[in-house]
Amino acid sequence: MAIRKDKMQSVVAGNIESVVLAADTQNGQVVTLGSPVVGERELVNGVAPTDVVTQEIVIISSPEIVYEAGKGILDFVNKAGKPARADHFTVGDNVTVTDDVIDGTSVVDKFLIPVNGKTKLAHANDLTGGTRFAAVVIGKGKVYGQPATTFRVVQA
Repeated sequence: MAIRKDKMQSVVAGNIESVVLAADTQNGQVVTLGSPVVGERELVNGVAPTDVVTQEIVIISSPEIVYEAGKGILDFVNKAGKPARADHFTVGDNVTVTDDVIDGTSVVDKFLIPVNGKTKLAHANDLTGGTRFAAVVIGKGKVYGQPATTFRVVQA
């Protein structure tokens, strides 16, 4: 539902992507970069990973602006077929996401990893099995009053 970029290299260096998603997607979900969007110069399709061992994972992080009357920031969603923002990860990045964009329950000092076919990071006790991306959970808290997890990227 929400993302807070606590310390990300992409905030300073600008290593972000413009992606188009096939389904409505929350900030904090993860995708890989697919094929370029036909007829567009800088848009690529953001797709669920199919090979987490080799594919780079990026995190959806569009500005949370809501224009609909009666809706608040917790109602924000990246609409299918519309451009969204995605950040590349760098080892050492710290990010906080609301727990609704994590499969399972995150635990401090355990890991979050991508799963083939899914756009949510999943809880893992260890890093056996192989993955290009991994993050260690460094804290639990709240963002916009919602339960949240802070993680540090250890493999990108």
